[in-house]
Amino acid sequence: MKAKINSKLNVNPVIQLFKNRKEGLFPKVDNPVNIQSGNKSRREMIKNLAAIPLLGTLFFGVAKKTGWPSVAENTLERITLNNNSPLMKDVSRLNEKVPKGKIGKLEISRLIPGGNLIAGFVYSRDLLWASKLVKEYFTDEKVIEILFLSEACGIDTTIMRTDAQTIRILKEYWRRGGKIQWIAQTYPKDEDFTNIKMAVDAGAVGGFAQGGNAETYLKGNRIDLLGKSIEYTRSQGLIAGTAAHIIDVPKACLSNGIKPDFFMKTFHHHNYFSAPTADREGYSWCNKPEETAAFFKNCNIPWMAYKVLAAGAIKPIDGFRYAYENGADFTCVGMFDFQIVDNAIATVDVLKSGLKRERKWYA
Repeated sequence: MKAKINSKLNVNPVIQLFKNRKEGLFPKVDNPVNIQSGNKSRREMIKNLAAIPLLGTLFFGVAKKTGWPSVAENTLERITLNNNSPLMKDVSRLNEKVPKGKIGKLEISRLIPGGNLIAGFVYSRDLLWASKLVKEYFTDEKVIEILFLSEACGIDTTIMRTDAQTIRILKEYWRRGGKIQWIAQTYPKDEDFTNIKMAVDAGAVGGFAQGGNAETYLKGNRIDLLGKSIEYTRSQGLIAGTAAHIIDVPKACLSNGIKPDFFMKTFHHHNYFSAPTADREGYSWCNKPEETAAFFKNCNIPWMAYKVLAAGAIKPIDGFRYAYENGADFTCVGMFDFQIVDNAIATVDVLKSGLKRERKWYA
């Protein structure tokens, strides 16, 4: 049976939703009050696309007519940044705001929103449409809304890549009175630190070499260049670090006398459905979690753990507990707007629950 086609538009409704999407640039407003999230097009798009892995295009038509709801749609329907809005009432579910730590003199919330989703990067496994959906979802206004919502939860820091889009959005957010500070994911290349300078000039308070870049230095036997990028970042008045997907990078730094202000390292357990097993190749962003925990147990440099939810495969309360109990000082997590309040609550609950943590807090 052929999928139903919108007779008026003579195209598949999902395709038309993408075509009809308005440019996500800033409207003429000077403050975040009454910024509405999730317009009708976006909600319809999420509703339709979410059904693709299940029953295909035919199911979209049935779902659309019957009003089949989704968690994302129901949450997006409520979101606004007016102080009297349901969203701000939702924020009131927080008994306490997200706690903070310090790296040097810089105060940083224990929960830090990551920037991959905002930049359009999504680890979607074999869902081919997910990256396009994310790029359509995170308009400029949506990103600004997320930053203000994060502020309301006590989150004072974000990690985002260093590029023109990020800088443009952050400048507008700050112009409207936003207070969240930016730790920049930078892309040094050999001894070219132009990208780092770009972050410095745009107001970043910290910077680190992106994990792939750091691993390129390591593979090329030029860990000294990674050290130079860290020192350059620090010389500009920023806290300076490096990210890594493999524990060899932090190990090489210390064995070569390189001591950053912080490390970022992927970290999560393998107790989830799509994780690798002894007889099956799976998805992992931290291949050796036990080795990572053992390394940081004896390392006095602050550690930001990222990909702690394995790209959404691990429940937040579970992933946060595993990270903090095994020594992480901060967690960096990619979040949609409708996840921020719950993740903030989970962070507070975990940190107040009597953690079985052996490592000292180094931040």
